[in-house]
Amino acid sequence: MYCEICGKKIRKVKRCKMCGRIVCESDFDEIKKICKICSLTLCELCEKQLAIGYCQRCEKLVCEDCSVKINAGYLCKNCYAYLER
Repeated sequence: MYCEICGKKIRKVKRCKMCGRIVCESDFDEIKKICKICSLTLCELCEKQLAIGYCQRCEKLVCEDCSVKINAGYLCKNCYAYLER
């Protein structure tokens, strides 16, 4: 079996709980139990869901639940609340 990220042969198989990729130990975040790709694309607010874009104000990665769609972009809920004051 081979890692779906780096392509190296796997001794100890790890499966990402978010996307299901089979990866090697070096491409796996043992704490979060997800692959490195999913780890890099997690929402920076909730850290539970994959991001759908960046906040136009603070530039954090945000998921659908942690953002508000504004025109063609997104604001994180924190920036949206700040602007609504």
